[in-house]
Amino acid sequence: MQARNLLLLLCLIAVTLHFSDWPQIQMSNQVLTPPSIVHWLGTDSLGQDVWLRLLEALPNTLLIALACGLLPLLIGLLLATLSRFGGSLIDRILLKITDILLLIPNVLPLMILAALLEPSLSTVIVLISLLSWQDDFRVLRAAIKRQLLSDAVLYAQSFSAGAMYLLRRHIWPPLSPLMVVLFLQNARRAVMLSAALAFLGLTDPRLPSWGGLLLDAQEQIHNPAFWWLLPGPLLAMTGLILLLNSSNSTQDPVF
Repeated sequence: MQARNLLLLLCLIAVTLHFSDWPQIQMSNQVLTPPSIVHWLGTDSLGQDVWLRLLEALPNTLLIALACGLLPLLIGLLLATLSRFGGSLIDRILLKITDILLLIPNVLPLMILAALLEPSLSTVIVLISLLSWQDDFRVLRAAIKRQLLSDAVLYAQSFSAGAMYLLRRHIWPPLSPLMVVLFLQNARRAVMLSAALAFLGLTDPRLPSWGGLLLDAQEQIHNPAFWWLLPGPLLAMTGLILLLNSSNSTQDPVF
């Protein structure tokens, strides 16, 4: 419950920051200053307030978590449904494709495609989503197969119930707790992958991100200013909150 409340608090803060009249982050001649009343976490090498940069990157981080948590889940659910209802040939083809994709670490093609395509927030979301559905597909395929053998489905089939009726009433609804867990796992992975891309310089440098802050922090790690300590723990905390929520969801089916 506490992890869930922390996640909701992060989302509320992100939405508030996104729709608020937030002051424009300006460069100044106060370079690499320590924390003060005016600059809570000091300033970076361009004289920008680090605290404001951290808050400015929060909505983008949670947008990536939300979109990349949902899109791979939908792709996996649709393909798993097609695999179970489309016949044995389609099932074998999808399994072969999934096995091949699982053999390739998704970080490598993600880095290559991100370097070739135009860097933007939508590009990051699409790439991560298209390269992250394989695990969801295999898990949901097995879950749908199990649901097809349930008494409720067999009873409905005896009355000639159609595929869409079975999916809407007896197959998809019982999978909702499992889909919550998969969503949170996808979101946690997406936050880390997007930060890694920004850290490697493969995203738009004008896009506020915690990975970009980590990249700036690495360049200033030997300076006396210690603001570079913040982005890493914030990323770890976000991932931990999503992980705890996914663990709680396996025990509590009501999210």
